[in-house]
Formats: sequence, C-alpha cells, structure tokens
Amino acid sequence: MKKGINYFIYSLIFIIIISMFYLLIHSKKTERNVYEKIADGKKVNYLIVGDSIGRSSGASNSHHKWFQLVERGLTKKYGGDFSRHLVVQSGATAFEGLYKLKNNLSKDIDLVFIVFGENDRKYMDNKQFYFFYQSLLDEIVIRFPHAELVTITESSLDYEEFIDVIKQLSKDYYATNIDMRIPFRKSRLSTERLTSDLVHPNDYGYYLYAQEVINTIETAIREKKTVLTSSIPLNEVSSLQMNTIYPYHSIDPSFQNNKGYYTSNQIGSNIAYHFSGSFLGLNVIRSEKGGMLDVFIDDNYVTTISTWWPFKKERSLYVTSGLTNQVHTVKFQISANKSRYNITDQQLIQISSIITN
Repeated sequence: MKKGINYFIYSLIFIIIISMFYLLIHSKKTERNVYEKIADGKKVNYLIVGDSIGRSSGASNSHHKWFQLVERGLTKKYGGDFSRHLVVQSGATAFEGLYKLKNNLSKDIDLVFIVFGENDRKYMDNKQFYFFYQSLLDEIVIRFPHAELVTITESSLDYEEFIDVIKQLSKDYYATNIDMRIPFRKSRLSTERLTSDLVHPNDYGYYLYAQEVINTIETAIREKKTVLTSSIPLNEVSSLQMNTIYPYHSIDPSFQNNKGYYTSNQIGSNIAYHFSGSFLGLNVIRSEKGGMLDVFIDDNYVTTISTWWPFKKERSLYVTSGLTNQVHTVKFQISANKSRYNITDQQLIQISSIITN
C-alpha cells in the first residue's frame, strides 16, 4: 500500500514538472511575431515613423494612402485588425523623426515602418544621415524590442550614398528593406505618371507602394520568417540623448515672448544660446509668414534655415552635427532674404528652444 502511495506521489510530481516545463517553453511563444499574428487574423499594432511619403502626401484622399491600402489588402485576405500609430511630418528628417518618437507614447508595437531619406539629403551629408538613422533604429529597438522593422527606400531618392546607408543599417539591424524605386521602374511609367509633383507618389504610385509591402509581408508569412530584432543585444545599442534647452544667452529687444515662443519680425535681430554637444536642432513654429534665419556657431556662419510652411505647425528642425563636444554659442539672426514661397509682407520668426546632446 505504501509502495502504491509513493508511486502515485512520484507520478504526480513528474506530471507537475512536465507540465511546468511545457508551460515554460510555450509561454515564450505567447508573443507571436507580427507575421503569425497577421496570418492568424489577430490584432496588429504598427507604427510609421517618417516624412511626407510616410504619411502619404500626394494621395487624392485617405482611401488611396499606402498604409490604408495595406490594411485593407491584408484584412481582406487574413481578417484581423490593424491599429495604426503615426509619427510622421511632411518635410521631416530622421533627426526630427527621432526627436518626435522620443516624445511619443506608443507601446506594444508589432511592426515599425521607417520612411526617411528624401528630405535628409537636402540638409546633411551621408555620414550625418547615417548617425541619425542609426540613432533612430537604436531608439526603436530599445522601445520595441520584439517588433519587426521595415525600412523603406523612397521612390524619389536618387542619392546612392543615402540609399547605401539605408541598406547597410537595415542589414545591421535585421530590418527588411523595401526599395520602392524597383516597382516604379518595373511599371515602365514615367515619373510624371506616378507622382503628383515629381516627388510624392500619386494614387497609382501609392498603390505600387502598398502592393510591394503586401507582397513582402505575404512572402514572410509563407516562409515563416523569424523576427530577429529581439536578438540584438540591448547592451550594444543606446538611446541618443536629445536635450531641449530653453534659457537663452542673449536676445534682442525686438524678440517678445508669445506663449513660450520668442517672436520677432525685425531683420537683423538675433537670439543666442550656449550649448555643449555635437549636434544642434531648433524648435520653431513654421507658417506662411515664416522668415529665414542665418545661423552662426562660435561666430562662424553655418547655414540658413527657412521657417516658411504653407500652414502653421510646430517643428523640430535639424541645424547641424559633427561639432566638437564642447561649449558653443549659437546665434540665430533674422535674414534679409525671404523664402520665394512667402508671399506675405512679413518675415516672422518664432523660436522656443534648441535641441542638443
């Protein structure tokens, strides 16, 4: 009798251990990757960090936006539900995308699309682009370690050095790179037929974008693709520090504080800041009355920034990078030059703060 009881106890312990072991193994699979979720018709949270093409500028209406087309196409085939999160801004660079992402509360993301390059090449060289694109990928990996990353090479981007940066970093971060120049070429249609302004895709252009994304996702589902982002050691990536500095060093009397923005319309007026860091950005309001700023760092001219925009919008603009990591003084001076798009009689400047590390 005692022997039977002992056997029963040992058997029960064995069953409990096996059950615990089974649960331990399968609990790791409860967080299915995005391709399994799509195929099983589950809810998918996805994020787009990007510029005007990221937000589908150029589409005639919301039904023709590339991400809307992707959602409808995948839902029609697999069912499920897509929850969209957007950190996008027309005219944005990877610098601005990174700064905005740091101030975004999105979480539990399964899939991230990164859409930059076309604007970046206007303001920085390929090495500076590499630095901020890599910093953006680092931030995404830290915040969403189990998400699949998809980098998009924009159809309008023709700077090979920037294209190579996207390809190389995509490989380094196990991201899927989709080169949208390829479906545009395969269509054998002219740029005029595929875009609304020679840069932004039109409705058919965004249809090609959507089909390329859908085809990529369906191929990954068929091949049971593994999401490798989580295999990147988190101790090998770091979040780039981006500090917002409000106190100015000196300011001309013409600048008046208007709801947190130092505002002036007087040519030649300037505002200066002390900062210590290797890069510099600027928080401004861009508007149809926006003027231009000449930027001087340590008394050396660096660049001229336009704050014109067709409508009023808070923006975080890239200024420069590659600076020596020491104390600098930057002076923003209202330029006598005027954007050719500004048809008003004003050259308004509205500055709230600078961004540095």
